[in-house]
Amino acid sequence: MSRVLYLFTCGAPLAARIGDGITAARAAGWTPAVIPTEASLAWIPDDALADVPHISGHRQPGQEKRLPPADAVAVVPMTFNTLTAWATGRADTYPLATLCARLGAGTPCVAVPFAKHDLAGHPAWTTSLDLLRRSGVVLVDPSTGTRDHVESTPSGQGDAITAAFRWDWVLDVF
Repeated sequence: MSRVLYLFTCGAPLAARIGDGITAARAAGWTPAVIPTEASLAWIPDDALADVPHISGHRQPGQEKRLPPADAVAVVPMTFNTLTAWATGRADTYPLATLCARLGAGTPCVAVPFAKHDLAGHPAWTTSLDLLRRSGVVLVDPSTGTRDHVESTPSGQGDAITAAFRWDWVLDVF
């Protein structure tokens, strides 16, 4: 029986690699489902989500659940907005509500924070990273794959970091 991996993606250059994440997850024995933030949709290639369940909005009253329960969660990339909202329990969008519920349920979670130095310099950045880390979320640096120590993304380096990113850095956590 296949394990279900929810792949969340946020609005940053690394979202363009979600198709590679789907392929890598399947190769590792996962059944992926993608939950994109609205901001990520502009980064995702048109054909990347063609053969995978993907959900971005809340279900309607009386509508059955659209995905099987997640065995694990990966947030690649995780922007400043999603990081700080998730850490504070803000659940005002489908992706955030789902992330908050999965963290509350004890689902194994890994996140790849992706923010430039000016946003990473805001006090909420380190506070949120620390809170998620203490809550059991494994943080992976998008440049090096290092776990639990995350550097900001240097301005102008998003495309290079995206090109060099390795999905095994995320999937090997599970």
